Amino acid sequence: MTFGNQNGTPLGNPGAGFNNVVPPEVSGKFNWGAFLLSWIWGLGNKTYIALIALALSFIPFIGGLAGFAFCIWLGIKGNELAWQNKQFPSVEAFHENQKKWAIAGIIVFAVLFLLGITFGFLLGFAGAMKGSY
Repeated sequence: MTFGNQNGTPLGNPGAGFNNVVPPEVSGKFNWGAFLLSWIWGLGNKTYIALIALALSFIPFIGGLAGFAFCIWLGIKGNELAWQNKQFPSVEAFHENQKKWAIAGIIVFAVLFLLGITFGFLLGFAGAMKGSY
């Protein structure tokens, strides 16, 4: 697929950098992979600004909130950033790639959530058993 409008003017070339025009099919949608996997998604999409999310996590007290806010920004701007930083053969290939990142993010989130519930239950159960002696 070639990138262009009805006049033949190029809409954008993926991976061409920040001066690149992002096609309307790419921008405007929330990127769940960027939101849920932040810096990991950034490495996979050559969007190294996402590493800020990792750095923010090391700041005491405000790091968690600042990191969460940055992840929201990544979700909002993620499609544009990925399009500008990584090569994709077509818009369809781009959407397929980002869909895989979203599915991976949902799986990781679900697994971590279930592990948190399980460990919380086990710790609560162990505490209850300790008090029954």
